[in-house]
Amino acid sequence: MPRLSSLVASVVVALVVLAGCGTGPDRTGAAAIVGDTVIPISEIQSGLRTAAPDLRVAVDQQGAAQGIPPGAPIPPQLLAQESRRLVTVRVLHELIAEQSRRDGIVVTPQRVDAALARAGGAEAAAQGSGFDPATIRGLVADQIAASDIGRAVFDRLQVTIDYATAPDRASAEALARAVAADPARAPQLFGSVGGTPPTGLTVRPGQDQGAGLQSSASSLLFGLPAGTVTITPGRSSSQASGQDPAQGPWSVVHVRERTLAAPGTPPPPGVTPAAAVDDDTMFGFGLRQLQPLALELGVTVSPRYGAWDPTQLDVVQDPDAVGVVTPVRSPAP
Repeated sequence: MPRLSSLVASVVVALVVLAGCGTGPDRTGAAAIVGDTVIPISEIQSGLRTAAPDLRVAVDQQGAAQGIPPGAPIPPQLLAQESRRLVTVRVLHELIAEQSRRDGIVVTPQRVDAALARAGGAEAAAQGSGFDPATIRGLVADQIAASDIGRAVFDRLQVTIDYATAPDRASAEALARAVAADPARAPQLFGSVGGTPPTGLTVRPGQDQGAGLQSSASSLLFGLPAGTVTITPGRSSSQASGQDPAQGPWSVVHVRERTLAAPGTPPPPGVTPAAAVDDDTMFGFGLRQLQPLALELGVTVSPRYGAWDPTQLDVVQDPDAVGVVTPVRSPAP
């Protein structure tokens, strides 16, 4: 049911749930909490009212294709999906703002104006997006900031990982527990999974890992802190709709090392430099750079919307589909 302009789609694309106790921000009426910042339910409900006319059009258009008269109720699952999208966008906004503050990144109004001009203006960009023009300006500013966050480290980042695919969540959890308890045995533990999973693999965001640079640069690998082991579903929550999230492939990633001192300026052959990377690809990579901050601050989402997945930086419907990032007992040699 496409209804986003290409500009807004790139803004909202993927695009440690903390239980929380004791002192901290008041959770009453909170849709989500990022660190000490509360995102109120009322704000998400307001956004949903803004999106309602576009959802109405989308439902009628889909109904017309199926011979259904206009005016059919908006499906509850579509409203829930839109609500999750709104919460995700707001959480990402808070993370982008804090990372920008730390990195000294400032997005001028002129840069936002220029980006919107290329899309025909804020009004045009807002058409069918579910957002009003003022919100679109903020989303575009976030997109630019996230790209700047990514561009600052793109040429310098390098990670060394062990990686395997487990047949189900239980197997992934068992492997992750074993690696977290004894990371020095990671190569042996990953090798026992079967096949030839890569161990001690060193990768950079400018390397195409086989699915195109845009997919490679936005990989989970580039957002995980060193000294962690992570499990994450091998398919997105939308792909897994109607399926048991515990089944199907789960990825297990052990990050041995993460450095911002990658050799080569410019990067060596086979590694695309930041200067040659398009804005959409850099945006996806920049979002990945928010993962350590999200883990540091903590992100909690109200169960009425779903659960925060720290491996995908997204609000997902089913808590059983949430990935987990676990610190290892001690860094691997």
